[in-house]
Order: sequence, then C-alpha cells, then structure tokens
Amino acid sequence: MLKYYFRAILLFGSVILFFAFLGCLIPRSYSFTSELAIGGKPEVIFAQLNSLENWPNWSRQFNPAEITDLKMKFNEQKSGKDAALSWTDIRGKGKIWITKSTPNQRIEYSTDFEKRPRMFSSFDLVDNGDSTTVLWSSNGKLPWGPFYGYFGWLFPSHMKTEYLMSLDKLKQFIEAENSSSPEATGSANPSRSLLFSLKT
Repeated sequence: MLKYYFRAILLFGSVILFFAFLGCLIPRSYSFTSELAIGGKPEVIFAQLNSLENWPNWSRQFNPAEITDLKMKFNEQKSGKDAALSWTDIRGKGKIWITKSTPNQRIEYSTDFEKRPRMFSSFDLVDNGDSTTVLWSSNGKLPWGPFYGYFGWLFPSHMKTEYLMSLDKLKQFIEAENSSSPEATGSANPSRSLLFSLKT
C-alpha cells in the first residue's frame, strides 16, 4: 500500500515539475493596445493625459475609491517630460514617469512596479475631426518564474480590458466637461444668439 502511495506522489510531482519546466520555456514578453474614440479635441484629451495629477480623474489604477490604501506622491514637474508619480497601496509600491511628450499627439511613459520588470507605455492621439481616437499601448516582460509563462497568455487580455475601462472613464469625463463648457452651452441655444443679434 505504501509503495502505491509513493508511486502516486512521485507521478504527481513529476507532472508538476514538467509543467513548471515548460512554463519557464514559454516567452514572457507581452504587447497590447486598447483604443477608444472620445468626443473631444486632441488638445483637451492631451491635457488630461500629460499631467499625472489628472490621472485620478479617469484611471482605475489611481482611483482611491477602487484601490485600498492608495497613497500618491507627485514630483515638482507636474506635467510633460520628467513628470513623475510614485504610489503605495495594498498591492505594493511603484512609480510612473513621462519620458517623452509631443503636444497633442503622443505621450510615452515608463512604469516600475515592485519586483516586476519595467513596463513601457504610450498614448497616441488621432484627430478625427469631431472626435479623437486614443490608442493606449504597453509592452514589456513578466517576471521570470515557472508559471509566469502561462500567466503571460492571460495578462494582455486582462490589461486590455483594464485600459479600455479607464479609457471609457476618460471619455465620460471629457465629454461631460465639454457639454458643460460655455462654448457648448452657447451653441446649444442658437435662437438666443439670434434674438440678441436682432435686438442690436
């Protein structure tokens, strides 16, 4: 009986070791992009993305209502190249900093998260006339380990969903701001402007 159990344990352990070894051989690199059209001009959207202090307005990663024990610290450079944000929360600690900023077109930034390789990301803004398409991309490598290779298949899909949810919050924020702006309010009531012109 003991011999039977010993063989079963040995077989089970061999299977675990096989899949662990196989996981080490699977590439850990990832690359993904999420995109969404937002009703707003590139310069309006760029202002939100280019200032890290604005990210809590729309980013799920920096929303105190969603992240437990979130604490954020910004450096003196508030926006553009070299602007940086460090944070701690229930998941650990990390840092984001903008490495390149091309007005109203593209922003590149890097992310260091505790005990993980650096992630490289970018926002690209495409002017469509009455809207702007935001393309949010990231690439990098997962940590080395026997099971990160398997996780690498799920990670891009999960992050694309997270990015899309944040972009949707950005869309709601931008479009709400646009609808409440004086220009939008004025253009929404053309008869009032016409009446004013007739009186003068």
